[in-house]
Amino acid sequence: MNAMPLLSVPSIFHIFEAQKHKSRVRSFHEDMSRSDKSSIEQQKSDISGGLNTVKLVGSCVIGKGILRLTEHEKEHFSRRYEDWKGDASFFIPASGSGSRMFSDITQFVETGEETDAIRSFFKELPELALFQELPLVVREKFDSLQLVYLAEYLISKDGMQFAEIPKGLIPFHITDTGVVNPFQEQLKQARELLGVNGNVHYTIQKGFEEQVLESLRELELFNLDETVSFSHQDPKSDAFCFDSNGELVKVNDVPLRRPAGHGALLKNLNAIDSDLILIKNIDNVQHPNKADLNQRVWKYCAGMLLEFKSDMKLLLNKFSKEGLAELNDKYQFLSEQEEADCDLEQLKKLAKRPSRVCGMVVNEGAPGGGPFWIEDNGTISKQIVEKVQIAQEDSELVEESSHFNPVFIALSKTDIHGNPLDLEAFVDDSKFLLVNKPYNGGTIRYRELPGLWNGSMHYWNTVFVEIPKEVFSPVKSVFDLTKEAHKP
Repeated sequence: MNAMPLLSVPSIFHIFEAQKHKSRVRSFHEDMSRSDKSSIEQQKSDISGGLNTVKLVGSCVIGKGILRLTEHEKEHFSRRYEDWKGDASFFIPASGSGSRMFSDITQFVETGEETDAIRSFFKELPELALFQELPLVVREKFDSLQLVYLAEYLISKDGMQFAEIPKGLIPFHITDTGVVNPFQEQLKQARELLGVNGNVHYTIQKGFEEQVLESLRELELFNLDETVSFSHQDPKSDAFCFDSNGELVKVNDVPLRRPAGHGALLKNLNAIDSDLILIKNIDNVQHPNKADLNQRVWKYCAGMLLEFKSDMKLLLNKFSKEGLAELNDKYQFLSEQEEADCDLEQLKKLAKRPSRVCGMVVNEGAPGGGPFWIEDNGTISKQIVEKVQIAQEDSELVEESSHFNPVFIALSKTDIHGNPLDLEAFVDDSKFLLVNKPYNGGTIRYRELPGLWNGSMHYWNTVFVEIPKEVFSPVKSVFDLTKEAHKP
């Protein structure tokens, strides 16, 4: 009998890969039989309608939807927070990578085109925290190196890999004690505001938890392991992708999926035990020498939230239309229509909602959602609306808007009696976001979940308050690190 021929290494490899592929496909079809089929059909139906816009009635402006506090009021609300003895946490979405932040650098490496912005950035690079992290030999030869080589070193896997790691691990600032990154700075600022027992929760990319922890431990802060926690965006929430004909896009027979936006983080937020939670994006952090204003704003926003719930409770115990008018004049949380229709029974329903105070910054051309009055099923309410949700015919209202949402939110997960609430019960599922992105020479289309501070908080009690523009200094591009807010 002839001996069986030995399999070559490539043959073994191909068989192994084929087995893995079959396993993936089998696993997918098993999952499909349980839950994904209905989800695919629903998402396909959602994207088939073209745009998913909201009906704008008007922009929220000072005196009509947005509060402008006096210095006396700021002090009053700040003291209200300082006197409070409750449990508070920071919730910081931090899953973004440095890829978008370094997109201009990546484009420079690919094209070799030196723009004025590129030349200006590399001229200032020696003054930035990024430079301090470079190996000594690179810093010593900096003046003699070609800019394209330096750019490639910043982003490549053989260099600093800044385009690959989480944005929160990228060095932002130089301080008296050394270079610091956003994870470290957000924690230090949270400790200053909440105290050593204050909790900080980061949503991060999988695979980086140890790196983030190692970075935070460099601060040598007390009680770190007990007060800092992490979670990941649930991959089960990822959206299914469709082509221009509305057909499911597959790769090796497995449906292509994309993260379903920050609305998927509602589950993560819902799991936080604290009543008072402060939300701020990881990249919105000023140099520590300029962070005092940031702390003051948090105090009066949190204090206003506490007083809003207390005032509503007082009104509920002794309801009158005059008292409702006074409450709404103080916080401007109801539209004129909502106030007119509100009686004791309706107020009881409002009292069982979660509440939030959202800081709003004067619009100077920065991107982001804005505060608007919208009409929905015959009811006018105030909401944070993203640009993708706004119809072309409402563009004039956008032009007239005065403020935008910098994601500076103080929220309460309990009703006015302190009872915990399930945040998923207050989502408007119809406010999903539709996304079109290039893919393999064509376009894919998919549905993101209602945004975390948009449709996911649609049925909340909402207060908008103007806050100083100085507390909004996000680093969307590496070029932003050269701005005044990030200098010592």
